[in-house]
Amino acid sequence: MRSKNKVNDPSSVLKEKGHSSKRTSSHKNVDTRKKKNIVLEYIQVIAVAFALVFGFMRPFVVEAFKIPSASMEDTLLIGDRILVAKFMYGITVPFVRFHSFDLSPEFQSHLDSYRVSQEIRQEFENNGIILSENAGVTVQDANSKWIIGDTDRTYIIIKKGGKLKVYKPLHILNMNKPKIGDIFVFDPPEAAGKKQPFIKRIVAVSGDTVEIKDGNLYRNGSLVVGENYVKRYLIAPQSPQFMPPIKVPEGHVFAMGDNRDRSSDSRVWGFVPIENIKGQAFMIYWSWDRYAQGLDKIRISRIGRILR
Repeated sequence: MRSKNKVNDPSSVLKEKGHSSKRTSSHKNVDTRKKKNIVLEYIQVIAVAFALVFGFMRPFVVEAFKIPSASMEDTLLIGDRILVAKFMYGITVPFVRFHSFDLSPEFQSHLDSYRVSQEIRQEFENNGIILSENAGVTVQDANSKWIIGDTDRTYIIIKKGGKLKVYKPLHILNMNKPKIGDIFVFDPPEAAGKKQPFIKRIVAVSGDTVEIKDGNLYRNGSLVVGENYVKRYLIAPQSPQFMPPIKVPEGHVFAMGDNRDRSSDSRVWGFVPIENIKGQAFMIYWSWDRYAQGLDKIRISRIGRILR
């Protein structure tokens, strides 16, 4: 006798296989969706990171720059893209300046000649500001903007309405000072004749005396040795090979390129005001050789390199 409960129904078997197939397909769809979600999450994380680095964080924390010249070879090559820590020397809050007092227009000729004259010192002192003997002037924009750098502060002088207005910028988190050996990015002084940011290495700070003889750097009377990053072209050098001893004024640094004989730097256009410093370069995040072929254009070995 056949059991009524055991019905050998071909249609029921087909239905069971169909359900199994649907379950397998469903699991595959779930796995695919999970993988897509993971990929999307990674894309979102990367997008947020780039937005932070190149957007919201750019004015204060990290900014990206591209190397356009050979003045820092072989430390930095044309096509390297670097990250710069803008907070390393503190943060100058954009567009926030405190007006201190006005100078008479008669002092413009003193500023144009890069002089902190005794008369200017007296005017500052009359307004409660004592400038050190080593304070220095940099012409930022001819006939409209000058910078006086002092020991631990900077004063910006802007010509407005026939008056020379003296401002003090808001600078915060300035625990660290620029030091010898730092690779840094800065806005060039007026004498450089350029507007785009420069990148060089700090070779002397305020108070140091710098001299160049036969293309060699002397700091405070001693030949600087052990600069393994320096590249030289002893035959037909293009950079100045001689410079008399000169003292770096307060609020300034002396900058030179690592490609020592192919660099336009402080030997040519003078000191860099600390006010002009945008930050310290710390890493190469991408490198592209436009003259190479195919995949060789990407300098993989340079990506992620920490700068020293």
